[in-house]
Amino acid sequence: MKHKPFLLTFAALAFCSAWPISNVFAAAQPIFWRALRPADQAKATVPLSGKAANGPEGETLAWHGEEHPIELTGFVLPIDQDGDLVYEFMLVPWAGACSHMPSPPPNQLVRVVPEEPLHLARMYETVTVTGTLRPGLDQAQFFMVDGDRVLTYGYSINHAQVATVTAATDPDLLSLSPFGIQPR
Repeated sequence: MKHKPFLLTFAALAFCSAWPISNVFAAAQPIFWRALRPADQAKATVPLSGKAANGPEGETLAWHGEEHPIELTGFVLPIDQDGDLVYEFMLVPWAGACSHMPSPPPNQLVRVVPEEPLHLARMYETVTVTGTLRPGLDQAQFFMVDGDRVLTYGYSINHAQVATVTAATDPDLLSLSPFGIQPR
């Protein structure tokens, strides 16, 4: 019983110090896709020619703020899914990227592993991802109707919170329509 006040004090300190951790995502910094590429690299555009948009400049990673959570809005390209549940996906800056046309440069691809499986209502759903963005070139393989594809991506977010959105303010987001390319 001598140690009861010490244990209560220790428990109170442990609880109070853990409190800010639960609110980490509340303080997430919204970023746009341009924050992921060097300032002198042009905005990634949808390549209508069928040529890949990759190049040495696409492997230069500009984001290094790994200690702070971010929010980034983009389109879902499933990598690992079962039915309508997505366990891992690429977040891409334009609808149709990678599957129907060449992929964006690696510094414009983010591999996301959500905290909970994402219920995907439609292909290329627009979502906002919240979590810690980690830079580092790597590759992921996924299956499309016309076969397997391997993508080189520049960033990843594990244990991400994912929310479906209907409107986005990022000027780099593009959407495909029957009439061509439209800003989102």
